[in-house]
Amino acid sequence: MDRRKEKLNSQLRLIAALKEFTGPVPAGQFTQKEFFIVKLQIIGDTLEEFKREKLAALVEWVLARMARGPLSEADSSRFRDSLSQLVSGKDYAQAAAGLGTRELLAERLSRVTPVSASEEEKKRPGEYREPSVDKLTGDAYARMRFEDLEKEFAAGRPVEELLNKARERVAGFCAVGKMPLGMDNTMPSPMMTCIEAVVGACYRLLARLKR
Repeated sequence: MDRRKEKLNSQLRLIAALKEFTGPVPAGQFTQKEFFIVKLQIIGDTLEEFKREKLAALVEWVLARMARGPLSEADSSRFRDSLSQLVSGKDYAQAAAGLGTRELLAERLSRVTPVSASEEEKKRPGEYREPSVDKLTGDAYARMRFEDLEKEFAAGRPVEELLNKARERVAGFCAVGKMPLGMDNTMPSPMMTCIEAVVGACYRLLARLKR
């Protein structure tokens, strides 16, 4: 399977997983909380796979381009912008500093992995968190008014009802109904960023809705 088809297949599975997460809970299969956790994990895993494929494609492109000669300013900007959306600030700085030579860049990119909102949210209190991802998660948390769900939880409202509300808000935040599911579409970066944000926000909400 060529690189484009791999990316499209991962994209379709990612969008399908998000649509399933925001859809109805199958009768008799899960509780609301079980459904929320299981489907959120699937979205997180699929997103990480999609980002790994995007990173691999970016590495392949930039190294092939550098084999033909020095990068143009436009190509360098394209590479930096794309890389910054996929990796931590530390990995970005190390890789970007290797743009001078193809061999150095290849060596540094071999050690780079995508940053993950779900993994960031699993860190213990006080552990270092990637600032850009933490901000992305925090902004989504605020825009979906998840703080209000925390207040409802403190007032005694059942977790299952609140998680159902959270899924409804995710659907609206990401405009799930408008997401493409065709092989002729490619996912724009803002859509991937939106999914990353809601994954982080949902994991943060789960951690806070504990009695």
